[in-house]
Amino acid sequence: MIPLLEFPEIVEHYAPYFRDVFSEEAWIEFKRYVSGLLVSENKTVDGINRLFVVESRNQSSLNRLITESQYRLEALNQDRLRMLDSQAATQMKAKGVFSIDDTLLSHVGQEFEKITKLWDHVSGSYVWAHDLVTLHYSDDQTDYPVLFQLWEPVELEKLEQGMRAAHIPIKTSKEALKESAPQKWRDYLIHLWQR
Repeated sequence: MIPLLEFPEIVEHYAPYFRDVFSEEAWIEFKRYVSGLLVSENKTVDGINRLFVVESRNQSSLNRLITESQYRLEALNQDRLRMLDSQAATQMKAKGVFSIDDTLLSHVGQEFEKITKLWDHVSGSYVWAHDLVTLHYSDDQTDYPVLFQLWEPVELEKLEQGMRAAHIPIKTSKEALKESAPQKWRDYLIHLWQR
């Protein structure tokens, strides 16, 4: 592993696009993190932190950027799209296309935030997973994700309120399922919504 004496030129060139997203300290850690992702063979926080021989810091500083920093992910993504749009090769073009993809990220345990049981078409069974939904842009020169979000199950109360607001008839006979058979109530509402 080659130690870094300074940030790589490419990081220094493109990092200013993201300057307004971070505090002064988080800005430095952001550049360290991106540098490490580009250069380090060991892409862990510790591995990235050990790359830097000038201005050595405790790895907890880099870890705080990832876990506790107050930057807004939406603002970071907007700045990323602005940067891509500023370059001729990555600008969105009239002949470009958008596609939506969902990627199942299965897990062994169930103690993950926003994890749910989802159908895995590959294994042909339900698995505990996150579902990463991505809006992707592509043309003859480039392709990259535009937006991304973890899929979340529908909130039944909001679905019911929305359906009532849209004057979609909900059978009175089915409303007892809310208390007696919540899964059947959920299935009924989702089926009604899909129709």
